[in-house]
Amino acid sequence: MNNISATARLVAMYRALETERPDALFHDFFARRLAGGEGAMMVEVLGAKHQGTTAMAIRTCAIDSMLQRLIEVDRIDTVLNLGAGLDTRPYRLNLPTSLCWIEVDLPEILRYKEQELSSEQPFCSVKRIELDLMDVAARRRLFAQINASAKQVLIITEGLLSYLTEAQVASLANDLHQQSNFHGWLFELASPVALQQIQKSKQQKLFDQYFANGNPTFLFAPEQGTEFFRAYGWSVREFRSVWKEACRLKRHGHLIRFSGLLMRWFAKRTWLAMSQHTGFVLLEHCIHYL
Repeated sequence: MNNISATARLVAMYRALETERPDALFHDFFARRLAGGEGAMMVEVLGAKHQGTTAMAIRTCAIDSMLQRLIEVDRIDTVLNLGAGLDTRPYRLNLPTSLCWIEVDLPEILRYKEQELSSEQPFCSVKRIELDLMDVAARRRLFAQINASAKQVLIITEGLLSYLTEAQVASLANDLHQQSNFHGWLFELASPVALQQIQKSKQQKLFDQYFANGNPTFLFAPEQGTEFFRAYGWSVREFRSVWKEACRLKRHGHLIRFSGLLMRWFAKRTWLAMSQHTGFVLLEHCIHYL
């Protein structure tokens, strides 16, 4: 991809637009500042502003609620946010002061973020580590260092896996599993059917043209769904369907309702494939696995 930091600004702009709604599901008062003019411009160029904002709001809220419950119930002491981008959860969520939040991303993104948030105070301790996650040797060293100092680690890869190939995700899953104190892994997952629909959209084609010279940017949507991760030592602890989350948050809208009805009537297998494998996933570390 030509400019990965630009995708982070785009996502921040969607969070800013949600924040500015009178019925906002969450408030990220740093998002517009971080998005800057480039983020605002990209939202206008891509179009479908409402749909993009809604999708980001649903994803953000689902991960927020799963994260906060895990920190409380499982007594997570470290959150490892891989491909952190311009996420501001340590600044906007009421997190325990004892929590260690580690952000890993490319230098350009983290230095910009550090500069923009330098005068802000997070709820917990925040560490930023500049690292290309495709550097396998470097990430393995980092994971081992964190594992040695933490007791209960939760990994977040929000927005990251979809840009990777199955082989790259498999390698990452295996590296994470090698660390005995990496207990949970939180991310979103798309089904192959959902990915096909995304790739056909005008907005996605514009996105691919802007970021990757027309090559597909969304790559990871395994046929096995969440079962893909079992071979690498991870089992499903919780799965939240994106459609059910949209309804719970009352952001399903007429289009989603209508498309859901059509799929139920005319393509039940297609509907099941999308509803059961497109959503938000919490994996847990397995000691014994096939």
